Amino acid sequence: MKILPKLLSAVVMTISLSAFSQKNDSFEKIYYSNPEIPSTEVAEVSTKNIVAQKELCKMALNIKNLTDDFLLFVPQESKFIYPEGDKRPSSKEYFIEPNKSKTKTLEVNGGNEFLQESFSVELGYLFQIPTDGKPEKTPDYKLPAEKNSFTVGNFKVKLLKYSASTKEAKATFEVVYTGNDMAIISPANLSVSATRKKSDETVVYSNDNKKAKPVLLRNGNSTKVVAVFHIPGKIVDMQFATMNLIWNNTFVETKPVMLPKVKFDVMMNKELTEEKK
Repeated sequence: MKILPKLLSAVVMTISLSAFSQKNDSFEKIYYSNPEIPSTEVAEVSTKNIVAQKELCKMALNIKNLTDDFLLFVPQESKFIYPEGDKRPSSKEYFIEPNKSKTKTLEVNGGNEFLQESFSVELGYLFQIPTDGKPEKTPDYKLPAEKNSFTVGNFKVKLLKYSASTKEAKATFEVVYTGNDMAIISPANLSVSATRKKSDETVVYSNDNKKAKPVLLRNGNSTKVVAVFHIPGKIVDMQFATMNLIWNNTFVETKPVMLPKVKFDVMMNKELTEEKK
């Protein structure tokens, strides 16, 4: 995966403001026009419902992921830039799934300088998280378990619970990432193998957990991995069978790529502000 050179110049937009932003206390609220923010090969960024009151300013920020990778946005590193100084939102970081979009509110408060005719915004860090990282080759895991925990590469894995009946087998693990980059945990990749009744044939069934979605982890973070299997009793009686859990690249370590900062200016929409006065 490569970040195209075009991205480096296209993602940053700065529109010159007049010499200084002017405070306007003649309105209880000021409504702003949505700026045009150039899209890139990686993401489309847009805003809506930008509004300020004396004590706060907020906007809805939409980030559309145009790639097959994940994006990570760190909103608390954003800056709303005013003549009196910068303000930062307190929102937590979040991920945008491949080819999906997510809208979150950015809000700054504290002080009484927010009724401005214009201001600037510098968005926080945006990272591209490649999905084609390094898969961790993980040995098959025997069920019922012979050991409750193991370590492979920068992943610590612990079996929390296992149950098996003729109709269903279910294993729940805790996974901790100890590396310095980022991990993608994909429970849907799991499968299980067993020997067919009255035969030497090996059968393989995929994880049947419909809620299994990829999870991204930083250093020291953990997640639960749940594997659910349904093998017809006439093929394998899971209550009594010995099975092997096959990890199939469930654990992938990847290096985040920091994208250029996105900057834009916000201008008062005088008509809308007068209309809503």
